[in-house]
Amino acid sequence: MTYPYGLEINPYPSSPTPSISDSKILGGKTHKSAKNAIVSCIKDLHSKLDKIPTDKDFRLITLIQDVGSGKTHLALHIRGLTELSENTICSYVDLSKVAPRNITNLYDAILGGFSAYDIEKLRFALLNIAVKHAEKNARNAKRLLNYGFKDRIKGTPILDKVESVMKGSLKLNYSYLRETYSEEFSELEIEIIKSLIDNKLKSDVENIRSLEGVVNSLSAISSINYKILREVTIFQFDEFDSNEESLGLIKAIINAHIPSSILMLMLTPSSYDEIRTQNASVFDRLEKANYKIDLAGSSTFNELLDIIFEYLRFNDHYHMFDSNKENDLASQIRIIYDEFPEFRNVRSTLNIMYHATEIAVKQGSVIINEEAIDETIKSVYPGLKIKGSLMGVPLSDFIKIRKAANDINIIEPEIRDAVRNLLSCTNYTGNVKELNLDSRLGDGIDVVYNDEFGSKIAVSVILNSNYAAANAQISNISKSLNLVDKLLILTNNNTISNINANSSMNGGSTLVNMDKTKIIDLIYFNNKFKNQEIMNEDLLKSITLAKSIKLC
Repeated sequence: MTYPYGLEINPYPSSPTPSISDSKILGGKTHKSAKNAIVSCIKDLHSKLDKIPTDKDFRLITLIQDVGSGKTHLALHIRGLTELSENTICSYVDLSKVAPRNITNLYDAILGGFSAYDIEKLRFALLNIAVKHAEKNARNAKRLLNYGFKDRIKGTPILDKVESVMKGSLKLNYSYLRETYSEEFSELEIEIIKSLIDNKLKSDVENIRSLEGVVNSLSAISSINYKILREVTIFQFDEFDSNEESLGLIKAIINAHIPSSILMLMLTPSSYDEIRTQNASVFDRLEKANYKIDLAGSSTFNELLDIIFEYLRFNDHYHMFDSNKENDLASQIRIIYDEFPEFRNVRSTLNIMYHATEIAVKQGSVIINEEAIDETIKSVYPGLKIKGSLMGVPLSDFIKIRKAANDINIIEPEIRDAVRNLLSCTNYTGNVKELNLDSRLGDGIDVVYNDEFGSKIAVSVILNSNYAAANAQISNISKSLNLVDKLLILTNNNTISNINANSSMNGGSTLVNMDKTKIIDLIYFNNKFKNQEIMNEDLLKSITLAKSIKLC
């Protein structure tokens, strides 16, 4: 199965929250700038670390914006960056999944936030220290690795013991753990080293009962990591809010200034305000963060478009997504963005693109077209309507009509025809009487009819983007007022005209501003009318449309 643009897979994430694999792709100028700032912070800290880091070697980063703005995606992207894999390890914690948020559960989540790859890297490096000691004929290290007389006789490489421990087929002789590591590590660090090597990092979770205990353990982990791998430890807390236990932990970590570490907090503006009122001291610390990154602007049209395109470019191995296809897709996304405020965030937009891609495949389309997006809106978001549309224009038709609606030369005669046909409908229902489509009272008058009260009304359609020219046309048409009871002017130029003041007729004139939605409604109605597709429901909508532009 081939996806649109020759893609081998659907490039868009299918779940509401990003996965590690999804987070490899990062689009949007705002997100890329935020990424550069965070990477700069990490590299700057790493470059300044000495042999023994101090409490000055701690950084705080806050990442703030609304739900669905891409905070989690960015955090996971940072965690998975290849360029940082050799100088950082990262623990990612989604606080929304920690319940209840007590000390034990928070600490458990932090330990569980390290990737299996990072834990394996630490285990191997720690065992390698024992190997180096053993190779220097250190008796304690050999006994720790259970490397005995028989191994020496057989010529078994010491590294084979490491492989067996890593696989879980060999247990260390922990009686000699302290003697092997005591020169380089503290008592607490040695306890954590034991749990790391045994692949049971969480084994002491139940023994931690205080914030001080958590901070000391995290400091030990950060210290171990830097001593053996020269890496910075990053603690990421997503969905950080005003929960009392969370605030207490974060305050303790900040106050401790854990050496060779970075604390990264992701939160919403509303959570930030709640923290301001609930815990002034934590808020003060957040205000003094080394980097305060606000993703404001991440939901602008250009940002969302770049994110959408980045997923396509990343997976476009055959370079089929060219500039023409970019422009075509952009015009469709533009309409979704303008007409549906619900989709002005990263999460919702990517959800639309995922489903539209799947539907395009089923339709056999080589691109993501209007029909695929329209079907997505109808099936995934049933009941969602085009903002302000009275005719219930389907999105696919709306997109096609709107593309042409910018050319006044094409649209103006179409609207004149639509007004005449709309009056024919209302004449049929009795809302309008004595319709005279052939009557000509003067230049610029398009149709004359009598309303249900017998008043004679003339209609003029003036679509002109030039303000002065539109006013001149309106002034000229006003001369016809002495021949009718009322003059109705339909215009796309929201002009305050003085023709009422100049009119000598009772009732004067009515100026109706035609926004794009009304213009599209009229064209959609006209197409259905000419194709004889106006059904009873459409007839009722047509009357509503006619009333909205003062025809009846």
